[in-house]
Amino acid sequence: MTKEVENLSLKFVGSRAEEEKHYYVDEHVFIAMNAKDFGLKHLRTDQPYRVEEGRVMMVTAGWVHLIINLEEHIIRQQMLLVLLPNSIFEILEWSPDFDMQAFTFKDLPISWPTCWQACLVMDDDEWRLANEYIRLMWHQVQVGPLLPESMIHLQTALLLELRRIAERKESQWQQSASRQDKTFHQFLRLIGEHGLRERKIAFYADKLCITPGHLGAVIKRVSGLTVMQWLNRHTIQKAKVLLRYSDLPVWEVAERMNFANPSFFSKFFKNMTGMTPQTYRKSENK
Repeated sequence: MTKEVENLSLKFVGSRAEEEKHYYVDEHVFIAMNAKDFGLKHLRTDQPYRVEEGRVMMVTAGWVHLIINLEEHIIRQQMLLVLLPNSIFEILEWSPDFDMQAFTFKDLPISWPTCWQACLVMDDDEWRLANEYIRLMWHQVQVGPLLPESMIHLQTALLLELRRIAERKESQWQQSASRQDKTFHQFLRLIGEHGLRERKIAFYADKLCITPGHLGAVIKRVSGLTVMQWLNRHTIQKAKVLLRYSDLPVWEVAERMNFANPSFFSKFFKNMTGMTPQTYRKSENK
């Protein structure tokens, strides 16, 4: 059996909610103005959780070290994290003074790219803006009865603002970055969007309107890794998530990863990691 993933859904949160001044939960939304108390009571380190609904988390004090879909992050004060639905995270450690504000979102009238997971370092004005939205949401649940439509509109407005902030920061970076850095950044975004379906260098070169040889030279010069190393790294990361956090048989993992057959997937996985998928799954759960 794999390491069990707890489903951190509204139902999970609601079943553990107590009379508490700093958070609110019903079938539509969870909002926490001081989430540390809830986390200390109900969340454990080194335990994977899947967020059924999306999450926005604003670190108001201290820091937290966590793994999100097998990638490590340290989120510090005045940073904001957007987790898309079905993301998996583990808390490794947090500082004694760590605290954050958080809320769930679902059923919004906008869609998000599957690769859009924002981790934003916010300036003072951006931070105040996000805080104002969350305080408006908090006001909505306090005055009651809650109108779900109002909450959806507030959350949609905030997430659109966050996307605008992320795009502005991206634009600022683009203005100062070199052409090669921009190509590398665009390449990584394309992997996030197409990596499970497309593993040929020519596909990415065509998307970037350059030759495969030029793409390979740029990626190697900027990152020290080849295009195929980046593609393989992305593939292995996604495969490890499925092997570690699900009970899917290896043949189904191979199918979801768009491999021609389980044998080819197993050979690829062993070449990349030094162990078979079955061995990796067992080693992660000792």
